Amino acid sequence: VRTKVSRDALVAGASALYALAALALAHVQNLALLMVAMLATGAAWISILSALQVSAQLTLPEWVRARGLAAFIVVFMGGMGLGSVLWGQVATAIGIPSALTAAAAGMVAAVALTWRFKLGHHQMPDFTPSMAWAPPVLAENPEPDRGPVMVTIEYRVDPAKRAEFVAAMQEVGEMRRRNGAYYWELYHESANPAQFVETFMDESWIEHLRQHERVSVADREIQRRAKQYLIAGYEVKSKHWLADRES
Repeated sequence: VRTKVSRDALVAGASALYALAALALAHVQNLALLMVAMLATGAAWISILSALQVSAQLTLPEWVRARGLAAFIVVFMGGMGLGSVLWGQVATAIGIPSALTAAAAGMVAAVALTWRFKLGHHQMPDFTPSMAWAPPVLAENPEPDRGPVMVTIEYRVDPAKRAEFVAAMQEVGEMRRRNGAYYWELYHESANPAQFVETFMDESWIEHLRQHERVSVADREIQRRAKQYLIAGYEVKSKHWLADRES
């Protein structure tokens, strides 16, 4: 089924099946039909859970996948626990058949309200490590926990494409933060608006080195789109700055 049906259609269909099964449990008295409804409920539940979990796995980079899936499970299971308590109170107040009917209506409404948020509509980013960043030039060997670390990157942009460059760099900033930077900003020189400096900061030297390992093929493409607005033949210049403190 999965090879012929998208994850979005699978979740929508399983949600509709779950809603129909809930209605059957609320209003049908035939034992055989109720057994079929319970079987359908289990199948729908497993289909929805597996589709959501696969989507989470595919959209998380390898270096953060375990933590991301842990957060997914906590939210999912926490929602189940909270929903059980809440819906138990609803069933006590209005009766089990009415509570199941309301739950079925909620499932259908949820499908309609979330349909524009696609699980598999877009192409998944390529999170394969690209190793695209050159190793930092060092005159010393910093301690791994030394920090913060500031990185500056100089760009010289085609004046006619300045606005496009600034727009493309916003995505670069998101990429820097996603990979671990806690500060990012883009500056231009007051005397030459086509000269830019990108600045971002990492908590420590080891954290910055991890960014070199995390940069993916998709991240490299984000940077390439920004660099296409540079003047012809210009090579970006990067520098690494280490914080100094009195001993």
